[in-house]
Amino acid sequence: MALFCIILSLDDQHDVIERHTQSGLDLLERYVKFVKERAEIEQNYAKQLRQDTALTLTKKYSRRGVKEDQDAKPTNQQAFQDVLNELNDYAAQREQLSENMTVKICVELSKNLQELRQERKNYLGDIKKAQQNLESSFKLLETVSECVIVSL
Repeated sequence: MALFCIILSLDDQHDVIERHTQSGLDLLERYVKFVKERAEIEQNYAKQLRQDTALTLTKKYSRRGVKEDQDAKPTNQQAFQDVLNELNDYAAQREQLSENMTVKICVELSKNLQELRQERKNYLGDIKKAQQNLESSFKLLETVSECVIVSL
């Protein structure tokens, strides 16, 4: 009986491992959620920039005058048009960033998260089976040792 108590006190602490791996999976899940939200923010920002620049370029600040006069000298209007064009390019970069975050990070991390969850489930199942096998072996050992002691 004493041997059985000593062996059980030397447990592999699979419950500690279970909690630790679950906390790692939870962290990864929160990170995926954060990246998705960030990608959505970037997408909305790019959309708003494009709307504002398109509206400004087409309606509010159209250039007036003869075409040759407009191209002949740089003006404040031309500088403003250039800024708006740059903002439009910046919006395109933000859209690309959002798409890359969604496709390359979120999709891959979600896939890895599912694989890790399945591996964890399999390993924890194996641990429980091994623990049950160990306990039944110790019970058998204890029974056999009692029989040997009685026969002596």
